Amino acid sequence: MTAPARVLVVQASSPRIPDAPDTGAEYRDIRSGIDGARYRDAVALDALPAAQLHDLTKRLIREVPTVLHFSGRGSPDGGGLRFLTGDGGDAPVRDRGLAKLLCEFVGEGLRAVVLNACWTSELAELLAEAVPCVIGTAGPVRDRECLLYARTLYSSLAHGRSVGQSHRIARHEAEASGADPDFLPGLVSAAGAIPDAVHLIGPEVRVPPARTPVKPRGGAPKWLGFARKRRL
Repeated sequence: MTAPARVLVVQASSPRIPDAPDTGAEYRDIRSGIDGARYRDAVALDALPAAQLHDLTKRLIREVPTVLHFSGRGSPDGGGLRFLTGDGGDAPVRDRGLAKLLCEFVGEGLRAVVLNACWTSELAELLAEAVPCVIGTAGPVRDRECLLYARTLYSSLAHGRSVGQSHRIARHEAEASGADPDFLPGLVSAAGAIPDAVHLIGPEVRVPPARTPVKPRGGAPKWLGFARKRRL
């Protein structure tokens, strides 16, 4: 039996900080999107709550997910993705060091990284030097858009659609719901990677789409043959 694709949600937002993202709600929305999908049994969703950086490192050493989803905050002006600290707050980590860390696990099955946090486009570019598909955001983004994007993204992925198409569907829905398209998540990919060819659900699980039979062309229409017979 084929092992399920693994999605790990890293929850790195401190509830002590005012206006902190609701990582619990984001996880529930991702779960909801997957649970309603055609291939939900082929996806294993897990969370890394109250995550400090060393918690993520230990988890990756033990088990590498197919998709690593970061739920939390970024820092403006390239300040870095923020992780919890020992005192219950949070602090940024260096983009380049984090990118090097995550890229170590691409050869073991890491196919996509979703940075569902503000100001993460620079980190996304660094990760895309090795990770096939990376999603990040160029500026500030509201919780509402983050939740909507995440739910739709994973619903589409768990229905068997590609990372590229799932990303576009999630963006379109968020924009139609009133989000500023300039600050919606963007997708970058490693050299040689084709996002529309990268799937969370493997080909051994996906059922080919049904096709409507097409009648062969050529030959005289039946009505013409009938008319000829009547004239004889």
